[in-house]
Formats: sequence, C-alpha cells, structure tokens
Amino acid sequence: MDALQDEVESLEAILMDDVRIKRTSSGDVEQIETTVLPLTGEEEEQQYVCVTLQVQPTPGYPEESPTFKLLRPRGLDDARLEAIRSACNAKIKESLGFPVVFDLIEVVREHLSGSNLPSGQCVVCLYGFADGDEFTRTECFHYLHSYCLARHLNALRRNYQEEFDKLPAWLQKTADPFQALCPVCREHIGDETDSLKCAMPPSELLNAPDFKVTEELRQMQQRMSELYLQQKSRGAIIDVKAEGSVVISIETEEDIRRRRRREDAEAAKKLEAPAKDEAIKPTTSSTFAPVVQETQRIMPEPTNNNYHHNRRHYRGGRRHHQHSHHHRAERDREPNAATAQANGGGSTSNSGNGKQAKAQSASSGHAR
Repeated sequence: MDALQDEVESLEAILMDDVRIKRTSSGDVEQIETTVLPLTGEEEEQQYVCVTLQVQPTPGYPEESPTFKLLRPRGLDDARLEAIRSACNAKIKESLGFPVVFDLIEVVREHLSGSNLPSGQCVVCLYGFADGDEFTRTECFHYLHSYCLARHLNALRRNYQEEFDKLPAWLQKTADPFQALCPVCREHIGDETDSLKCAMPPSELLNAPDFKVTEELRQMQQRMSELYLQQKSRGAIIDVKAEGSVVISIETEEDIRRRRRREDAEAAKKLEAPAKDEAIKPTTSSTFAPVVQETQRIMPEPTNNNYHHNRRHYRGGRRHHQHSHHHRAERDREPNAATAQANGGGSTSNSGNGKQAKAQSASSGHAR
C-alpha cells in the first residue's frame, strides 16, 4: 500500500486537478480517474479525441494486476477503443509488480496522439471523416462535418421560426430565444452558423454515386410492403385522418387518485345494496304484522281568546250556553213533532227527527 500512496502523490503532483482520487472511509485509495487527451502542444482546439481512464487498484497492488475501464470516449469507434484496451492489458502484464497507473495514462495518450482524427461517422450525413474534411468538435465532445453542422443549425432555426410565428403576439414577447442543440445528445452548443457558411461538403459526400434503385432495394421494398399490409390488417397502423379529431386526455396523479376513490366508493355501494335488500326481504315462514304505534294526542294550550270566550258563557254559576241549547232544542222538537203527525209518521220517524234536531241545535250552539 505504501507503493500505491507514493504513486498517487506523484500523479497529483504531475497531473494536479486533471486526476481524481476516490478514497474509502478508512483513507485507502479505491479509484483513480483521469481524462486523457492527445498531445497537440499549445493548440488545445486541435484535440479532437479523448477518453476517460478509470483504474481500480486491487488489495495486493502492485503485486496483483489492477482493473481498468475506458469511459466516455469521444471521437473513437469500437475498433479504436479495442486497440487501446489491448495495449493497456499488455502493459499491465509487462509491469506486474511495479506501479503501472502512470504508464497506462501514457499508453492511452500515445494512441490518441497517433490518430488525432475522429473515427466513426457523422450523425448527419452518416459518412466517415477523411483527411482533408472540415469537421467541428462541439462543447460536448461530439464530432460532425462543418458542412453538416451548418445544415443542422439552419434546419433548427427554420423550425424555431415556424413555431414562433404560430404564437400570438403576447406570447412572442416571452418566448425563449433560439438555442442551438447538439444533434447527438441535444445539449446546448454555440450557434456557429455564420462561421460555417463557407464549409465544404465532405469528400465522401461529393464522391458518392448517384442514387439508383437496385435489385436489393426492390426486394426490401417488397418485404416492407408486405409487412405494412400485415400490420394494417391487424389494426396496428394509425390512420392520421381518423386520429386527427381524437382528443387525448392526460390525467394527473391527483386526477387518478380521485377517480380511483370514486370507483371504490361506487363499488362499495353496489356491494351494500344487495345486503340491504336481503335484510328487508321477508322469509316464507314469517307473517307480515303491521306495527301500530300508539300516539298521545296533544291538545293545544288555551290562548287568551279562548279563555275570554269561555268566560262569557258563565252566568250565575252555570254555563249559559248549555242552558240556551236546552231551551232551543225543545222549541225545535215541537214543530218537528207536529209535522210528523200531519204526515202520519210513526214513532221511528219521530225519534229520528229528534236526533236530527239535537244535532242541529248542537251545531248552532257551537256556531254562536
């Protein structure tokens, strides 16, 4: 471990902020990481490729071989990465028993300096980078032909202007300004449209043959046509005209919770309804017997008007209205009896007329 500590101190003294040391809670070195760039002297803008080297020392380092990773490569294709990885493995086997981290950094730097030209393809034209091509490295370390990047930025600006013109005037005042984006990772990059106007197309694009429909392309078109008809028969093809009038409703999390609570409440009501019906439904053995509740009639309290009305009928310690009703009933019975005798009626009619007379006298007395 002393050899590792000495090596880490040397790396920090040489690379300074370019090396990052990760330690454990006990202070032991767990990981060494640095970004390796090609040697271009003072012209840093000419560093077109880079890769991050990450080394994990083993407990028995340097007697045991460490492990390493090549992370975040820029401008390197798989073949270049595999070549660098093979060279690092060979250096580790050669330096077994000695500190090897600094030697690994030098091996990676030599490979990058020997081919300081981005490999792979331009994501816009899908052609590679050849000698003499003008290319640009973005701030996010992606490489494109300068001609292709200019076309990409022009297309972005044209789309932005079309969307901006659709906005009402009050929204145009608060709209975000145009921002150039990397076509690979969509990160913000500098708008270099003016400086890229005079960029020449890549050589492979200029020398590319004219497009012709080959037999292979016809066969592929036939297969794609059959696949399209198969998907359409299964309803997997979206009809743009039919879907144009469909409104898509997007539910928020709160709307989803409310809908679920409402559905749960409705389901609970449906479960309770059959239980209530079973409780109310009579069985075949029982007989229906209505329950009659006895209620006590509550008479209204006498008011002052009723009190004075009753007082008017008390004369000489007797109820005068009862006395007047008695004499009036006798007077009513005499003409009724005379009429019954003239008509030859019997005792039954007399008794009936008498009852009717009493009823009439009683009603007239109450009216008074």
